[in-house]
Amino acid sequence: MTLTPTPYKPPYASKIDIPMPKGVRSAHAATLTYLENGDLLAAFFAGSREGAKDVKIYGSIYNAKNHQWNPAFVLLTREELAKKSHQYIKKLGNPVLYRDGKKIYLFVVGTSIGGWATSKIYQLTMENFSPSKHFVYQGTLQLSPFLNISNLVRSVPIKTNDGGFYLPIYHELADKYALILKFNAEGKLDTITKPNHLHRQLQPSLAPLSDITCLAVFRNHDRYDDVMFSQVCTQNNNGGGGRMDWQKPQMTNVKNHNNSANLINFNKNIYLIHNTFERNPKLARGTLTFSKMLSPTEFKKVFILDETTAPNGEVSYPTTITDGDNIDIVYTHDRANIRHIRFNQSYLQKQQSGKRQ
Repeated sequence: MTLTPTPYKPPYASKIDIPMPKGVRSAHAATLTYLENGDLLAAFFAGSREGAKDVKIYGSIYNAKNHQWNPAFVLLTREELAKKSHQYIKKLGNPVLYRDGKKIYLFVVGTSIGGWATSKIYQLTMENFSPSKHFVYQGTLQLSPFLNISNLVRSVPIKTNDGGFYLPIYHELADKYALILKFNAEGKLDTITKPNHLHRQLQPSLAPLSDITCLAVFRNHDRYDDVMFSQVCTQNNNGGGGRMDWQKPQMTNVKNHNNSANLINFNKNIYLIHNTFERNPKLARGTLTFSKMLSPTEFKKVFILDETTAPNGEVSYPTTITDGDNIDIVYTHDRANIRHIRFNQSYLQKQQSGKRQ
């Protein structure tokens, strides 16, 4: 998908926290999508701590007219998912939202035993979203004929030319590796692709380079001197199915110290949202940075989005989307809340020209 630059508007930027549910101590792994009216829907998991039985998937709606987030509401509980799936659900995590027309997809990670390495991915949908409605259960993603466990989702999908989408996921039972799932226009899983044979690469993020090519980056889990890899793909429609042809993965000039990162195509430029040590050399997730791609292997910092001042804090796990004029980023802030940054094309141009706001 190629986006068209929009007419000039005055620079705009905001940074606000999403109101947390009453009594919730910890929040993490936010995801984001646009609603049909231009508002934003965010989802995240929150509770007393990650993996606790009281963790729920919460949602919140951002009013694009008054630039405010509404109070959070429950999107899904483990008890509800257990009832819908007829499986015991011990804990929930990592929601991912994606809107296609009037339909919103919710992918969520759930476990029945043990930790995240025994997880499954569950698919739910809702037509004509409303906070008062419930997501309809579609099933567990069947990714293996055997155990079908240790599969997790983290990053948002990208649309394909045939009306479907690519959903990046990852596997982490023994070795850790990325997978790309191709869904058709009806939301059914078509193909599963392993893009490379790198070791310990998690949480792939995709961005379109053109109508038929895309770029992926990966979270490096303590391998290859903590270098972030990128990989170019081409959609091959010969024979149908939207197969992805992957080039060889390449080392970039970016370090990734076991952190989730995002790619975004904003008005025909590719940007990377990632963690650095710049403002806090002791915290791998202490600084959240916005960088521009110069080539698939080279990125240059544009500006710092946020930093933490807490001794063991973090500004991490970003999810980034765009409507063609605004960039919207949600991320974990010190595990206590979810923070939202919005800025427009004019603001970014000021940052890139060195005229800081």
